Amino acid sequence: MLLADPFVVRLLVDKIEKIVRADIMKNKSVPSGNPLLPSLLQLLNIAKISTQLCAMKGKRLAIPDAGLKEILMEGEDRSLPYETLRNFLPLFSKLLLDVDLDKRIALGGDLYDAAAQSLLAPSDVMDAEWNGASSLQDLRVIVEGAFIHLMQPGNTNEVALQNQFPRFVNALDKLSDDNMIHEKPFFISLSHALLRYKTKLPHSTRDLVTNVMIKWLRLSKDSNESCLCSALHECFMRLLNEWASLGNAVLSRDLFLSLSEQAIAAADKQGDEQKSALFVSLWIKNDAQFALVKEQYLRMLTSTPEKTAESWKEKLGLSDEKVDAMDTSS
Repeated sequence: MLLADPFVVRLLVDKIEKIVRADIMKNKSVPSGNPLLPSLLQLLNIAKISTQLCAMKGKRLAIPDAGLKEILMEGEDRSLPYETLRNFLPLFSKLLLDVDLDKRIALGGDLYDAAAQSLLAPSDVMDAEWNGASSLQDLRVIVEGAFIHLMQPGNTNEVALQNQFPRFVNALDKLSDDNMIHEKPFFISLSHALLRYKTKLPHSTRDLVTNVMIKWLRLSKDSNESCLCSALHECFMRLLNEWASLGNAVLSRDLFLSLSEQAIAAADKQGDEQKSALFVSLWIKNDAQFALVKEQYLRMLTSTPEKTAESWKEKLGLSDEKVDAMDTSS
């Protein structure tokens, strides 16, 4: 029961990241040689299945392997704990090393002069590095935690982030099999980290975040309806509303409305200029699964001047006349 608590999972993830940063990277060692990491990963894997075990009232015994040896469980053709510990956790260490290097070669860093003379350069995004990692849910949680840590104020700078951000996105794309739309705890944590900047959030950082969230909506392999009702769609609109409440310093009203249209088009796999009949249908039916997303759109319209809001609704096919006509026909 204790391991099913999300707070316990957060403690495990934080401890794993601290060990990688403080011990593995500092001592230039491999993760499997650390005395604590295998056990922590084992606990993380137990936590992953704790909810199912609790639902079964303890009628099943399942203890994942620590990953020190490649031991195949019955019916499996891969040892996921072994792959996490031996193959991909070293890659995660490299990801963190690249983050530190990016900060050091940026303006103000101790290696800036060397980078200016082309003696050092930021690492490229290696798309194939994370291939085969889509089943490693434990590692995805660890990478998400490191990403949130990176995005908090003071942990990076605007220049370095241009190189760091794509590497994390590439890793999460591979770890999630291009399906990030249901990662609500991650998106809530990301939003909290970004909102700590208040009005000082760089526009380049804002654009990195909004572009990738819209990309994740479009890439999802779930149904269009599931994408429109997803946690990602809700959290994206909630984040835009919070930014808009800070005034034009972070997000102008025109850009806010434009990004909302792009999110709808991406979720429904439409072109940016195409209307989403599915979005209109969910809106009018007051679908329960769509309620949280609709709440954020209503919040947007409430804070928008009336004429501008009516123009946006007309463009999306949500004018009062059309809504009343569809209500009558249904």
